[in-house]
Amino acid sequence: MVTQRREKRAERAAGRALARSALYRLLSQALVYPSGDAIAALREVDLPQAQLAAAHLPPNVNSLLAALDEHLQATEAIQLQAEHRRVFTHILSLDCPPCETFYSARHIFQETQDLSDISGFFRAFGLEMGDKERLDHISVELEFLHFLTYKEAYARTRHGPARARLCREVQRKFVEDHLGRWALKFADRLRQKAGGGYFGCVASLTEAFMAAEVEFLRARPESVLAGQEWRNATPEEISCPIAEVHQ
Repeated sequence: MVTQRREKRAERAAGRALARSALYRLLSQALVYPSGDAIAALREVDLPQAQLAAAHLPPNVNSLLAALDEHLQATEAIQLQAEHRRVFTHILSLDCPPCETFYSARHIFQETQDLSDISGFFRAFGLEMGDKERLDHISVELEFLHFLTYKEAYARTRHGPARARLCREVQRKFVEDHLGRWALKFADRLRQKAGGGYFGCVASLTEAFMAAEVEFLRARPESVLAGQEWRNATPEEISCPIAEVHQ
């Protein structure tokens, strides 16, 4: 009887981890450039999987998934591509930057340190970055959480609670140190810039899910919104903060 209860708890925990993994994957795919292949994957794989897993997720996620489904079915890829260019522009706009260090870094040295820390998380799990996006891009950080939650689900069914706890702890740490610090700020800016439609729906889904994740993981991320004036400075105007202390 005790063994059966443990197995049931493990199954429920694995199911929730898989559901969370599906949502992270969906959001990651929804926030890359909407190429024909990306939209096809969303319609045919990522969104259906997320909808199947919705029973394990916060109640408000169901209605947001349904709304996203409506937008995907009603909008052609070429329209979504035009909307992506409008919202995100061809460069990293300060109106709605999709990269962490545009929210967290107060100078170039902190940006380098934050990127190095993200890279350290990836290397610890044997992951290597492709050349399409920055390390701190929202889609990349979401994809890393998709990987970690899937790994947790696998550990709960194949390796036991110790490895599953390790995966969960890394999730909490990454949300606390990185994604949880800026995802809600990004979602708010995305909603304002999009003004509704597909990307407005993605913004609402990101906000609802990430708020639930912070609570679920018991993470305590420090909210950040650093000024970005230094990005427009000339090289001569950028000085080392360590050197300034000793002047």
